[in-house]
Formats: sequence, structure tokens, C-alpha cells
Amino acid sequence: MNTALLSPNTGLLAEWAVRSGLSLASWGLQRATRRNDRDRLLRRIEARAAAEAALAERDASFRSSTYGLL
Repeated sequence: MNTALLSPNTGLLAEWAVRSGLSLASWGLQRATRRNDRDRLLRRIEARAAAEAALAERDASFRSSTYGLL
């Protein structure tokens, strides 16, 4: 026998559970797509390389400016 037919409020809870599960699955698929997006990954790698180059340039200029002070 199905217990959903015996309790009047079980239908609302089951509907909420199904909707939550579907939205969670949709979110997971979108996240997986974002993680596997090749163009996005390449942009992130290029941005990281540019940031590392900028930090190296900043450190080099800082070292050269403070070298005469010591």
C-alpha cells in the first residue's frame, strides 16, 4: 500500500523533494559544464600567467629601487 495516499501532507513534501532534487541536478550539470569549458579554462590560465608576470615585474622593480638604500 502506498503511504502517500494515507497522509494528506505527504504530497507536498514529495513535490518539494522532487523539485529540490531536480534543481540540484540542474545545478550540478551546469557546474560540470563550467568546469569542463575549454575556453574558460584557457582564459583562466592566461589570466593567471599575466598576474604572475605582473607580480614578478613589480618585485623586480621593488628590488631595484631598494637596492641602493641598503
